[in-house]
Amino acid sequence: MAGVLIVANGVWPKSFKIEEAFVEYERVLALDGAANRMIAAGIVPTAIIGDLDSVDNTALEDCKAKGTLVIHTPNQEQSDVAKGLHWAEKTYPNEQIDLIGIEIGRYDHNLAAYSALFECKTSARILMDGWYALRANSVPNHIQVRKGAIVSLIPFGDVTGISLQGCEYSLENASMTTGTQGVSNKATDSTIVVSAQSGDLLLLFER
Repeated sequence: MAGVLIVANGVWPKSFKIEEAFVEYERVLALDGAANRMIAAGIVPTAIIGDLDSVDNTALEDCKAKGTLVIHTPNQEQSDVAKGLHWAEKTYPNEQIDLIGIEIGRYDHNLAAYSALFECKTSARILMDGWYALRANSVPNHIQVRKGAIVSLIPFGDVTGISLQGCEYSLENASMTTGTQGVSNKATDSTIVVSAQSGDLLLLFER
């Protein structure tokens, strides 16, 4: 089984079968109102995290009765996604963390979910229809991809010491700043290797 799945209350990837979550993941965490949909689908989350303003009381009590851990985080200076990532990283530091449900039809929420990867300094992956997103860090990350897949690097501010291997345009100790210079590269191998020594660099690639 994989490690931890965090479920937000946006659109779940069409390719993702939520009813199989406990087969694929050892732990499934619901962010606030996502718990309502999980209970409706017959899934009891390992934990519910958030300010709990969107969780149906009946669903909440049902989860509690079935052993779900409820983490009430009323702090409004962080999004529920950031709260969930922080808690998962602290509680399960050595496990792969995946996140679904960030797309809710509001572009500010989508962008905030990407920003949360940097805020939490996490190695979590965001899973979307046809795409993965994750944060590049100083440790080279070997990532399995499909040959020919689009690979894009999006810098948030100044980023230095960028290395990218396994793509049509490779990089070695490169620097980038906010802009589009890292968009639409292409994987030439089934494994790409990416790292960045300083700054916030988002990696997006086709699944």
